[in-house]
Amino acid sequence: MAAVVLPLAVLTTLLGPPWSTLVPGLAAAGLLALLVIDGARGPAPGDVELERAFPRRLEVGEEAAITLNVRNRGPRAWLVRIADGCPASLADLPSVVELSLPPGGAATATYRVTPTSRGAFPFESALVRLRGPLGFVEHVRTVSLPGEARVLPDLRGIARQRLRARRDLMHLGGSRRTRVLGRGGDFDRLRDFVPGDDVRHVDWKATARLGRPITRVWQAEKAQNLVILVDGTRLMATRAGTLTKLDHAVRAALTLAWAGLAAGDRVAVGVFDDRMRTWLPPAAGTARFGAILDGLYDQQPERRFPRYSAVSRHLLRLLSRRSLVVWITDLLDHDQGEELLTALSVLRRRHLSLVVALDDPAVQALADAEPTSPSQLFLRTGAAEVLDERRLLLGRLRSSGARVLDEPAGRLGPELVDRYLDIKLKGLL
Repeated sequence: MAAVVLPLAVLTTLLGPPWSTLVPGLAAAGLLALLVIDGARGPAPGDVELERAFPRRLEVGEEAAITLNVRNRGPRAWLVRIADGCPASLADLPSVVELSLPPGGAATATYRVTPTSRGAFPFESALVRLRGPLGFVEHVRTVSLPGEARVLPDLRGIARQRLRARRDLMHLGGSRRTRVLGRGGDFDRLRDFVPGDDVRHVDWKATARLGRPITRVWQAEKAQNLVILVDGTRLMATRAGTLTKLDHAVRAALTLAWAGLAAGDRVAVGVFDDRMRTWLPPAAGTARFGAILDGLYDQQPERRFPRYSAVSRHLLRLLSRRSLVVWITDLLDHDQGEELLTALSVLRRRHLSLVVALDDPAVQALADAEPTSPSQLFLRTGAAEVLDERRLLLGRLRSSGARVLDEPAGRLGPELVDRYLDIKLKGLL
């Protein structure tokens, strides 16, 4: 536009009247005609088609590319600018791409996203701006592109755990049974007692006959029940580092589920608040992991408090076979601890419970900080009281017969798998 107007302005100044009034009028009429022609030659409905393609997998913290495929079925070339309706959880800034679209041709553009949270995120409509070769008029279209981004938790830790599982679980899974100490399977053989063996497994008749301590060796039983329960209440919405406690719990549950499936066990997964809101019954086989992932990846905290007793009674109706029940939760106060103790007592006769207590690094940091003001002293005192009450609660859980895992959230997955393997190797199920 400026390339046309400026020369005309100089020309009319040099020519003087009457050209100084006539030329601008003719120029304005010509420009108006160009605008009308350019505007009238906009794309017909269906001339420009837009498709969105997602990557095979989106994971929290992992950069990925989303592809926009544009096809021109009309006779004109277009300069296209697309603002995709990408959710803020995938990209902080609006995702805008530009491309040239030849007549009857196609073009592809991509933009990068880095998901910050897991879950299912719907896309909004895309805003498409089309400019012809003359560049006088821009045609704006809103294109409805239904689509949902399925963002999974960070699975890199699980991938590392899979490599580790090949080593640690080869003695438990596979096509053969493993000889371990315990009563979880079939009797295998007798051998000399060594320090560290459980005295409950001593064969006293063989000991008396041979004159030295002899212990029984059993075969680990495959296809046992592993039940993983994830607390999905408001308590799990607080952050432990860059992730919420529920994020850490989901990652740990997926890591443990993979280890259990690799070991040949039947794995069940539940998410609870004041009820069992998600339940996948026990099943074996590594193909089961996909269903578990689908059941956990989009779980979000609900504004409810946990009712452990209701969940435990529900489990008694669902499970007829003895199982290892893993509770991944947050222990807040005395009343909550009493509720959990009641639930564990309901399950104790039939099932073995392992309580995974997610810690809060922020509270620990407050308790360890050196106060420099009265308000900071108040915060430090409160944090110390919370930690003391938590330690007392964990002690009561252990004395009640429950097994307890108290580890920083960032190390929870590997430590939980280690505890599971220890329980399995000792034949406690």
